[in-house]
Amino acid sequence: MDNQVFINKYGMIEIKVRGDQTVASVQAMGDEAIRLAVDLRRKKKPALILDNLLEMGDVPAEARKRVAELVKSSEYDRLAMLGSGAILKLGANLILQATGRGKYVKYFDNRTQAIAWLKGLQL
Repeated sequence: MDNQVFINKYGMIEIKVRGDQTVASVQAMGDEAIRLAVDLRRKKKPALILDNLLEMGDVPAEARKRVAELVKSSEYDRLAMLGSGAILKLGANLILQATGRGKYVKYFDNRTQAIAWLKGLQL
């Protein structure tokens, strides 16, 4: 797994999820994203997260549950999940609906649209 969590060129947190995941790998990415979100907010900037799932492999049920728990947190202002394929879209939307943060989280299959939606908070 070569997961990455970093501030991208748009000033938002990008999580690149690569390969098969575990509860521990999901937690590690979540911890780093929250750390970066706290830093952004401390600088009076919005904590926007682009969760890039384009290279994601298998994610067991327990790890998906942990994703939902992390998405429920209020440590960020907006979160966009970026993926491809009907199965991933369905799974991501089920997770997003279960979190109760519907207006703050959204699934996209287009990177440009995801970034535009995230940046809309800054207008």
